[in-house]
Amino acid sequence: MAIKGSLAEASLPDVIQLLAYSGKSGCLSVTDGKNFGNIFIKEGKIIYATILNRKQRLGDILVVKQAIDNETLSRALEIQKKNKKKRLGEILIEIGALDGTTLEHELKEQIEQTIFTMLTWETGYFNFEADLLPSAEEYTVQLSAQELLLEGARRIDEWRKIENKIPPFETVLIRKGEVDDIPLTTEETKIIDLIDGTRSIDDLLKLSDFDFFETCRTIYGLLSAGLLVKPEKPLERKKTTTDITEYKNLGIAFYKTDMYDEAEREYNKILEIEEQNAEAHFYLGLIELMRGNLDGARQRLMTSYNTEKKAATLINLGYIALRMGSYDEAIEFLQQAKEAEPDNNKVLSNLGIALYMKGAFQDAITIFARIIENSPEIITPYIYLAMSYYKTNAMDSTVALLKDAIDRFPRFTVFKNNLAVIYEGMDKPEEAEKLYRQALEVDPQNEQVSRNLADFYYEAQILGAAKELYEKIPEDKRGWEVYFKLGNISLRQGDAEKTLMFWEQAQRLNPSEQIIARNIEVLQKSSGK
Repeated sequence: MAIKGSLAEASLPDVIQLLAYSGKSGCLSVTDGKNFGNIFIKEGKIIYATILNRKQRLGDILVVKQAIDNETLSRALEIQKKNKKKRLGEILIEIGALDGTTLEHELKEQIEQTIFTMLTWETGYFNFEADLLPSAEEYTVQLSAQELLLEGARRIDEWRKIENKIPPFETVLIRKGEVDDIPLTTEETKIIDLIDGTRSIDDLLKLSDFDFFETCRTIYGLLSAGLLVKPEKPLERKKTTTDITEYKNLGIAFYKTDMYDEAEREYNKILEIEEQNAEAHFYLGLIELMRGNLDGARQRLMTSYNTEKKAATLINLGYIALRMGSYDEAIEFLQQAKEAEPDNNKVLSNLGIALYMKGAFQDAITIFARIIENSPEIITPYIYLAMSYYKTNAMDSTVALLKDAIDRFPRFTVFKNNLAVIYEGMDKPEEAEKLYRQALEVDPQNEQVSRNLADFYYEAQILGAAKELYEKIPEDKRGWEVYFKLGNISLRQGDAEKTLMFWEQAQRLNPSEQIIARNIEVLQKSSGK
């Protein structure tokens, strides 16, 4: 079940309730455009949740809660290094540092706070991917969505009272005066200690030992008491190395959900810190590629490759060169990628296409035959291998391959269409017509097959059938030749008015074609116009 949409149209609580009541399992991804979170649901129960750029590790949380000490955490992490399949929570229980009840309580509280934070996002987007569950190393629990949402509603009411009284999260705060003689709560003391004149409210939320609501409430109290203020002149936020990891996590999450503007913003933040970061340039290149900006994509990917030599970058550079018609350059990039990943079918397929486009048909045949031998389930090599055989006049091989492809992929109409075209050229009209009709049975709306069969009937002077097929082609896809032939058919059927209409449409699409102008002139003279 695919569920996606805007938070402005469907609130997050409504979406969670829908998934919970229907007993679904999978991952609900949510973003407000700046943050990106995942809520994992199994059979209608919430089992895990995380916000990528606010992710707190279980061990750190347990230390803050004083459930374990730093020495115990270090010991458990050392054990986990030797046995990476074991979850940290399991290890802590095994070494007697923690009991299962405490661990489950802390995890539930962490997940609840994470979801409560997401419930404050009123704008953004959500997407549910069925059957996608947390990785094996994550310790999961079971939470009732209904109970969690009821508590969430109470928290949201509390948040509404202070949200407009707190400055924007990008605001840098500074201390005002000394606080040594002022009695502060534990929460207030810890937040005050985080204020260094360079950190924004968003930074405080990430660094705070407390949850989103508690941190915001404390900041609001300190602002109201005059112990924290906004500087008269806005200060520049300090860049930290932790920002890069957060930006990477957000960038890839936004990219995978087709939110390219947001992904671009995160990767540009990385470049502000590390100008030559290869991963940032790589994904910025992919974003430009998705936008159709081939020059921009190539420039970004070349910058990435010059910093870090990776086969994935070569593959994309080869693809871009192929799209740009630079076949020699595409072959060069893809040959290098092939040396790094000799069995990568994507590399081999693109290399074969580049060789085909350059006219090196025998080399293309070698590549595509190898792919089919090793991976006969891939469709693209059959298409290009058949065309390569055809270009080298190996008609028997072409026909044999297309027959094999039709048997393997009976619902993929391109093979039936291509073999029908070849049968026409071999003067086998019955076989050609049969294949065209089989293709249309599978895909009745296929415009290319409809056009080919219509042309077949037109040449065979089966005009009624040709006219019916031409008229099924959408008007904006017909082209001048279709209108011209429809005019010719109407003329043969004695309908001069329709003939003129079709020819005039053909002339509008191709005013330089002299035969159309001559036909219109003759028709008008013969009808006395």
